[in-house]
Amino acid sequence: MESTTNSPNEGYPLLDDDKLVGKGSSSSKPTGAADQSDDHEHEMHIWTERERRKKMRTMFSNLHALLPNLPPKADKSSIVDEAVNYINSLQQTINKLQKQKMERVKALAFEENQTHGAESTREVFLAEQGKNMVSILGSPTSASFPRFPLNLQTWSSQNLVLSITGEDAHINICTGKKPGLLSTICFIMEKHNLELVSAHISSDHFRTMIMIHARATGISDQFPEAMMIEEIYKLAVGEIIMCLPS
Repeated sequence: MESTTNSPNEGYPLLDDDKLVGKGSSSSKPTGAADQSDDHEHEMHIWTERERRKKMRTMFSNLHALLPNLPPKADKSSIVDEAVNYINSLQQTINKLQKQKMERVKALAFEENQTHGAESTREVFLAEQGKNMVSILGSPTSASFPRFPLNLQTWSSQNLVLSITGEDAHINICTGKKPGLLSTICFIMEKHNLELVSAHISSDHFRTMIMIHARATGISDQFPEAMMIEEIYKLAVGEIIMCLPS
């Protein structure tokens, strides 16, 4: 008997490489999810770019509103050029005002010296002190003789009060908050040989109050120099005023 065996490929179409085309043989990757991801990234890019341009337009509009010499309509290049010129002019104005402020401080110090000089010149003051020293040194209570006259002199500005008695002084400051202000004051005092005896600081969200007890050092012990100490304190206070926030 002859037995016949049916081929497993019978009845199925064959490919060129004689492989069957059947269920599960396809290796093609689905593209639906990838297309959706690309569309989402594209939309996000468009939205980000739109927001960036909107923000840039707002910033240029705000900058345009701050510049006084621009016409109602101006391109971005004109706005930037005018902003640079305006900032430079403001800096020049600030430098000019600071110079004028320093000149006024010096003028006030000069007027104070002139007033004191009209009442008693430096030479008369020193001569009188010399006579007092000669007379008092011969008395048994000479050890209690004060080096400087026991009087208190006070000068004030908009946010600073200076009180001097002998070689000691109290400087009271009320100003806006400024980082490093106390360090700057200490540097100025050290430059003028003024010793920082004590300092008290109080502050809130808007202002700072500084109370300083200072003492003049480096003054000769051979003769009182009250007028010179006043000048030193006034010069130091004038520099401190320049450092205070306006």
